[in-house]
Amino acid sequence: MSEKLSEQESWYVCSLVVQAKPEKLEEVKAEILNIPYTEIHGEKPEEGKLVVTIESNVHLALSDRIDQVRDIKGVIVVSLISNYIDEQ
Repeated sequence: MSEKLSEQESWYVCSLVVQAKPEKLEEVKAEILNIPYTEIHGEKPEEGKLVVTIESNVHLALSDRIDQVRDIKGVIVVSLISNYIDEQ
């Protein structure tokens, strides 16, 4: 699975809201940041909420990465907010 973007490839981006147990939030954030091409853009620590984006040039990689987030210990629910395809 290639992650380098060439001029002929499409790039896929999705945004998520991740709800985690507030007491596990720091561990959840660390695990999310270990997933390639994944960033945290905002948080509400008192509610355990994170705004996350995931990027890839392989569409199926997004669902695999969403599953990785969902499987992190302390995560309650992952909600897909948007999905964007940048077609070259």
